[in-house]
Amino acid sequence: MINRIFSKIMTYDLEKSANDFEQQSLFLVNRYLLFLFLLFLFYSIFIISFFGDVFSSSFLIINTFFWLFLFWIKDKMSRYRKILKGSYIIVFIVLTFIVSFFYIYTWKNAGVEYFYFSLLFAIPFFFNYKEDYYFILLIVVIIAINFIGCLYFELDFLPKSKFIRPNDFKLIQLFNIIFVITTFLIDIYFVSQKDRLIYGLIKQTKLQDSTIEDLLKSNNDLMIQQIVINNLTEDNISEIIGLAESNSPLFLEKFQIYFPEFIPNVLKINSSVVYSELHICALMKLNFDTKKIASCVNSSVRAVESRKYRIRKKLGIASDININNFILKI
Repeated sequence: MINRIFSKIMTYDLEKSANDFEQQSLFLVNRYLLFLFLLFLFYSIFIISFFGDVFSSSFLIINTFFWLFLFWIKDKMSRYRKILKGSYIIVFIVLTFIVSFFYIYTWKNAGVEYFYFSLLFAIPFFFNYKEDYYFILLIVVIIAINFIGCLYFELDFLPKSKFIRPNDFKLIQLFNIIFVITTFLIDIYFVSQKDRLIYGLIKQTKLQDSTIEDLLKSNNDLMIQQIVINNLTEDNISEIIGLAESNSPLFLEKFQIYFPEFIPNVLKINSSVVYSELHICALMKLNFDTKKIASCVNSSVRAVESRKYRIRKKLGIASDININNFILKI
């Protein structure tokens, strides 16, 4: 009963933490997508207002619907998780080609190439370097190919703007620089917020691990109490602890009277466990720590740790499992 309750508590806490983190992440993505939608919409209005370039403006406005699409499915992440990740990749690739197009379209004199860096700065927010390594590599390679290709090739098959006059390039370049710096600062802000969520989750996980460790100790104490209540009277408790602390040769004999199945079960796991090791196992069954065991057997702490290590090997106890917890369950 105790173990079932304890297991449910741990499962509930872990699920709650994961759900809270996901909800906060979704809220952050929501704000970022809204920012991108408004940013692109503003840029589109700027182009048509100052230069009358309906073609470019319409092209960018259509692109803003990518952000609206992501905005729509972000609340359905559990259902559209694969679509969401695929949509991010598609949007980054499409934006890369859009930047390349406008770089050529504006005669390579409007500072559009700065937007390649904006795309690179946004990658850490939308992707996880460990989980999405190959996706990130794909996007970076596509951006690099586009940047180098547009820089060294004329690509005359792409149209050139008829709306931009020679005197307009400085204004456009200044606006593009301001636009890129703004997106960079916003990217830094959202990446830092994402990191804050991650570090918060790590801190919460460490706190939960500490709580779980305390609960394990309490659980072990309850198990010992339950065994004592079922098998021993108060006088028996005092007697067996007294025999253990005085290192009496009668201890193990008396111990087997109250725990008749313990030593046979240990020997079932490995029959090569010797008498001195069975003695240590019996003391661990009483929930004695290493220091107290050393005092009971008139030995050093290091010597007891060495014996416990040999017991761990013989019983096949994994290194990540507490040996006392394992012994208590036998």
